[in-house]
Amino acid sequence: MDTPTAEGLLQRTVAALHGARPEGAEAGGTLPVTRYTDAARTARERRFLRTQPQPVAASSDLPAAGSWLTCGHLAAPLLLVRQADGTVRAFLNVCRHRGARVAQGCGRDTRHFTCPYHAWTYGCDGTLERVPQAFGFPGLDLASHGLRRLAACEHAGLVWVVTDPATPADTAITPTLQPFIAEIEALDLQHPVAFAPRTYEVAANWKLLLDGAFEAYHFKIVHRDTIAALFVNNLQIVDEANHNRRLFLPKANLDPDRPPPATAASLRRHGNLLYFLFPNTTLLVQPDHAQFSTLEPLAPDRTRVHEITLLPAAPDGDKARAHWQANVELYRRTLGEDYAMAESIQAGLASGANDLLTFATFEFSAPHFHADLEAALEAHMEPA
Repeated sequence: MDTPTAEGLLQRTVAALHGARPEGAEAGGTLPVTRYTDAARTARERRFLRTQPQPVAASSDLPAAGSWLTCGHLAAPLLLVRQADGTVRAFLNVCRHRGARVAQGCGRDTRHFTCPYHAWTYGCDGTLERVPQAFGFPGLDLASHGLRRLAACEHAGLVWVVTDPATPADTAITPTLQPFIAEIEALDLQHPVAFAPRTYEVAANWKLLLDGAFEAYHFKIVHRDTIAALFVNNLQIVDEANHNRRLFLPKANLDPDRPPPATAASLRRHGNLLYFLFPNTTLLVQPDHAQFSTLEPLAPDRTRVHEITLLPAAPDGDKARAHWQANVELYRRTLGEDYAMAESIQAGLASGANDLLTFATFEFSAPHFHADLEAALEAHMEPA
């Protein structure tokens, strides 16, 4: 984050603490309950998400050429491999012969992947290198039967993949993450180390989990037993660009009459920075580390959450591990409060109590997100 950004955020925060509401003339809005309950819509959203960059693993899990791992996201089985030139390639982990998984788990110093079904062998770059008893496949073009490569890149310590194989592998992903990905990479986390990853499910629509991140109205109530006392009541500075967002939640230790220096480090001491990368990823920046979360819709009322904590360096002993684990547990406890509320909301949506959900002016960023998503879904309309 550069100084002008830090200075501007600090100035706006100080003005807000002196009574100038940061949302200005923004409107609130309403959203139909069916946005969170319709199965056909959820299926459509899943298809759209497959065309968008998804953070699927930490770069630190692929430390050197020949490192590889398998994972799954949005029903796509993935194989990630660090290449000799240092880049990461992503493939569908599916043999081009009869469709078996080519690899399982993770490893290092690998030169080949051999399918366990009929031993078709692929290089680290995805090329088909060997077909046993090739005489049985007359006319087989090895060059066109390599592993299906996917568009991929690395940013902010994460491997981003577009899981739709119809997207050309050379598609530039970076522009969709701008402008805020450059800010994130300017932090002291240029080469972060993954810590305490986990995947779990929440009984709520994925958009309900995001709605709570876009407003601070709930903070003093839902988080009263965890971190509410650390933050100013119902105040959040929101910037939106290219469907992405930067949200700054000021802490109570920020004295508007004696503001701190306008630096990125100072902002992180006096508030939480939350970056939202459209359509389904958040990165919470704390003073000395960050936590990312991406949401995978499974059904209208079911979401799989993928989390990774990003540290500036690997823990060098038990004391350091205990310190970082305590931070992770507080984050999980706080996020659990949000997700419990989302599950409560989801359970009541089908009751008929509400046809619409209502958002205040200071909750404006949630309706904006839904409008962005609606526009993106319309633009991605499949042919009849």
